[in-house]
Amino acid sequence: MNASLLEQVHNAQASAGPAPTTRRMQAVYLKQDTKLEPLVSCWYAWGHLISPAQRALNIAFRQIPMLRSFVANPGVHESASKNPALYGGTFLELGRKDVPAAQALLKHMLHKDAAAIRFAEEYVKLDRVMQKCNTGLSLDHLYQTLPEPLAGLTEVAYDMNNHPAPRIIEELLYGTALDLDADQKISFCTTRDEARNFFLNTPRLDGMERMSVPISFDDKRLDLLALSRVDAVPVDELASALNVQEGDRDRFEAYFTTQAPQRNRPSYEGDDVRVRYFGHACVLLQTRRVSILIDPFVTWDQDEAGSRLTFHDLPDFIDYVFLTHNHQDHFCPETLLQLRKRIGCILVPRNNPYNISDPSMHLALRRLGFPHVQIMDPMGSVNVVDGAITSLPFYGEHADLSISSKHAMHISLKGRSFLFVADSDGKDPVLYRRIAARLGKIDHLFIGMECDGAPLTWLYNPYLSNPIGRKEDESRRLSGSDAEHAWSIAKEIGCKTAHVYALGQEPWLKYVAGLQYTEESKQIVESNEFVQRCREHGIQSERLHGCKTMEF
Repeated sequence: MNASLLEQVHNAQASAGPAPTTRRMQAVYLKQDTKLEPLVSCWYAWGHLISPAQRALNIAFRQIPMLRSFVANPGVHESASKNPALYGGTFLELGRKDVPAAQALLKHMLHKDAAAIRFAEEYVKLDRVMQKCNTGLSLDHLYQTLPEPLAGLTEVAYDMNNHPAPRIIEELLYGTALDLDADQKISFCTTRDEARNFFLNTPRLDGMERMSVPISFDDKRLDLLALSRVDAVPVDELASALNVQEGDRDRFEAYFTTQAPQRNRPSYEGDDVRVRYFGHACVLLQTRRVSILIDPFVTWDQDEAGSRLTFHDLPDFIDYVFLTHNHQDHFCPETLLQLRKRIGCILVPRNNPYNISDPSMHLALRRLGFPHVQIMDPMGSVNVVDGAITSLPFYGEHADLSISSKHAMHISLKGRSFLFVADSDGKDPVLYRRIAARLGKIDHLFIGMECDGAPLTWLYNPYLSNPIGRKEDESRRLSGSDAEHAWSIAKEIGCKTAHVYALGQEPWLKYVAGLQYTEESKQIVESNEFVQRCREHGIQSERLHGCKTMEF
């Protein structure tokens, strides 16, 4: 596999023209703690920044306003960013010294992303106009007034209750001015995960601690860079492939080492099912013949005790990746891009194209260069070696928005059955009664209990054409199950073990989750209660934290 990859990259380089003369052929590995952050216009590329329409709305109504606010009042941002209670808020984690760089980025985005900004502004105008067109009369006249950024890209339609809404034809946005290769790059840094800036509120500015390389995310040259995580690659090969200038070679080479990374039993040759918990919602299931990875989000940093499972402990080939939903802690381009040549197929849910807050994960992954992405509908199954994977509906965690791209996973392997419900809220236990009636009782439950999530606007504010009231915002939260709702799920499916996971407690999740719990936090109190109730009813139960290897 490795030789083939090198050959592919060589062929790609040859078709682009002659490579620079080789100076050194020393084979190196990317240092384990080196982060490769994908950036779009210097902002950390989470799933919604890959999708063009959603990126446009984030630029116009999140990133540009925050940059302007910082440039005008850097002291306010600097003070707020030092207050732990405000972590994850709309404050750039930058200081006064960063004002010139922020001004330069703002000027760059206002020019480079002008088409995206205009698209976002025209979309909001159209949505507001359509909210006044709830007469039930034909909407055909609106097509004659569509502005250029929306013309040929927008369908206007009613739902069955005469509520009108625009639908963006997302497939046609890729390859347009809203989908800019030129502003994509990979940034090298060695900042520990727990010290990284929050993904939503702070751009990644180049400096002594960071080096960036302009490259499209779907470029095959990234596969060579990812290969150096686990296999030695000539350093000149890497530098030439990434067009690293001679003056930057020393900085570039400092991210590499001749020492091979330590790996903790990435393959499994046992007769059972090995389940490895990599933290948060990332779980790997393996038999001797198949591997299935759920919501890949991993740490790159080892701890002093060597107790973490890191990126290097993933198998050389992963047959299936299952993505539960399109939130930043479950759909992580940073991790996925570095696994691109090691994944057989990615399984994703179907989105709701009539909701701007629900972009297609399938299209985003194809844009990231993944050739094998399969959409699963609720209760659809994929047969795998030793078993099957079934997509299941789940409620919760999306603030009552009509979002379809979310699914839970049932997997049967070697006669064992597992249910991963991620951020589900068991607000209607009858759903799981019906699922159990269809699939049978389930042996092992993995359930998220982020039961006091952020309000609607924390993540989805750029997509709201009209402001939402504080009362409504506080009521509609990105929440999962509390103890009562989690217990209702466990009771309906008749599980033997119940693991609480996906609480975002691991330190390497801080820059995307923004969560810092205490023993009095609702999530901890409720999950403790659930674990205790399970044990009282003879169900083995624990709240997972960090990393763990189990066999069933």
